[in-house]
Amino acid sequence: MKKKFVGLLLCFTLLSMSILTGCSLFTTNMEMYYNTVVSTLEKEGKTLTITKRELIESYSNYGAMYEQYYGYTTEQAYDMSLTIAENRKITVAEGENIVAERGGLTDKEKDYIWSQTVDALYEKFTSYYDEIVGTTDPESTSEDTISFTGYTNTAKIENGQIIRQNVSTSVIDGYTDYDENNKHDYSNEEDLKEIYTNFVNYVTTSGNENYEKAFDAYKDALITSERGLNLSTDTVELFDREIDRLARLMYENYIVEVFSEEYDDDSEISSVTINDVLALYSSKVRKGYVQYEIENDSSYDTTIQENAAGVYYYKNGDEDTKYFTVANILLKFTDEQQELYNSYYEKFYGQSPDDGDPPEELVDSDVSYDGNYSREQYEADLDALYSQLKPVVREKQSDGTYVEKQSSLTQEGLLNTIQTQLSNASSVTKKADLINDYIYMYGEDTGMFNAKSCYVIGQDSDGNAVSSFVDAFNDAGLALYNNGAGQFGDTSDYVRTNYGLHIVIYTGPAENENIARLLLSADENYSLSYAEGDEDNPDSATYILYNTRINPLVNKTYFDVLYDELYQEDQGSYESMMLENAREGYSIVHYTSRYSDLF
Repeated sequence: MKKKFVGLLLCFTLLSMSILTGCSLFTTNMEMYYNTVVSTLEKEGKTLTITKRELIESYSNYGAMYEQYYGYTTEQAYDMSLTIAENRKITVAEGENIVAERGGLTDKEKDYIWSQTVDALYEKFTSYYDEIVGTTDPESTSEDTISFTGYTNTAKIENGQIIRQNVSTSVIDGYTDYDENNKHDYSNEEDLKEIYTNFVNYVTTSGNENYEKAFDAYKDALITSERGLNLSTDTVELFDREIDRLARLMYENYIVEVFSEEYDDDSEISSVTINDVLALYSSKVRKGYVQYEIENDSSYDTTIQENAAGVYYYKNGDEDTKYFTVANILLKFTDEQQELYNSYYEKFYGQSPDDGDPPEELVDSDVSYDGNYSREQYEADLDALYSQLKPVVREKQSDGTYVEKQSSLTQEGLLNTIQTQLSNASSVTKKADLINDYIYMYGEDTGMFNAKSCYVIGQDSDGNAVSSFVDAFNDAGLALYNNGAGQFGDTSDYVRTNYGLHIVIYTGPAENENIARLLLSADENYSLSYAEGDEDNPDSATYILYNTRINPLVNKTYFDVLYDELYQEDQGSYESMMLENAREGYSIVHYTSRYSDLF
């Protein structure tokens, strides 16, 4: 009885102490728990460690996804997460050795890491702002920052070999914001404090109350993430620690880049061969054939509508839907005009435009659903509304962006300009370049900006549209397609929809004609091979892939897509091999019992 009483008293005393001291015992235990070493990596007398906290972070970033989507057990996911954490530790250590051999980080490198820290802080702030207002940018200026990114070719064929070109420079060589007279150091305390000072000024002087809400949300998240660590919740100290953490992360990211760049292939002649490219193309075609013909997978229609450029095998039976592409130049309703359109529509049909097709009995009716609004008045109201739409005109800047400018261009003037210029263009390529210019100079359909392919519409064997677009848009597209007789660059008059006015431009079959022809010339296994001079032979597979754009509006060919995929795989494999070689130099010990409670 006495022992039991003493035990209860001791427990009560400990509990009281934890309450009176702000749960310091609990905090100490949590600190010890998270700082438990679960793996050591030793090399040449130097020991690296992975803590439980680092393992949990790695699992959150990587392992959980493999458990959720790829069927890993929790234990397997944590084991993989530990390997990833170890690999990063090793990569940073090896990268630091490379930097040390170079004499340490330069002022430019230190400034770059500082700049990355600033960007990381504002990017996190943006994420909290997004949650509050549901946008993608605190300073949403999409209309002022429209740009055509295009494509820069990374390789060319010369004398039967693939020659690398336009190879990206190192991260630091590409850093052009460095100012010798206003440089910063990510490891300098005063420079880090400057980040916080500027950040607070940015929030408090914006005049946007949602900025302050986002700031508070960020602060609350930091407090939550440090709960149990007995750290100050003072705002300045909170963000000092956050900025220190981000600076360390950006430093490590840069060191990883240094390690990666050390093993970049700097040879002019690519390790990827023309036959490699042809073999990859053949494998993609065979995969499509098996999927869509042998397995009769119905996803063909969905896939080609979503991204025609990603399809390599085309179904071409008499009963199969024929797909074609169109570009869209949209004169979009303003918010006020959109409200007016919706009100007219609802007044006549008794439902919102978003509710699907109007009641069939009202499509040709002379009066509205309630008899109080005539078709004549409805059409007159729409005529007046559509007549208010004015073309947006943008001017291309030296940095490649398009900025809106004042213009007196009318609806009629825009349509005449587009139709006249396209009819006078001497080649498909020139027409394609003009269409691409129109998209950025006049278009308000953001779905067209830097799209992988133009919009895809299908015509089934009965002549009906197969598409998710509205009927008026589909009808205009089918008219331009003209059962396959349409010509590239053919243009509609203005098409009215619930979005505004559209100029629809025909941009050819979705089933690329050159690739379709290539399929017909291949053997039964779709195998292709290179022969000397094929790059100059218009009938060869090499020539066709090398000169056929995946999207007629962008100078990116099937060869480019296939080569880039192979090169990235080669580089990834090479870097993995280098990492494995580095890993073999470490003596690694796992303390599974120290983290087995996680699974």
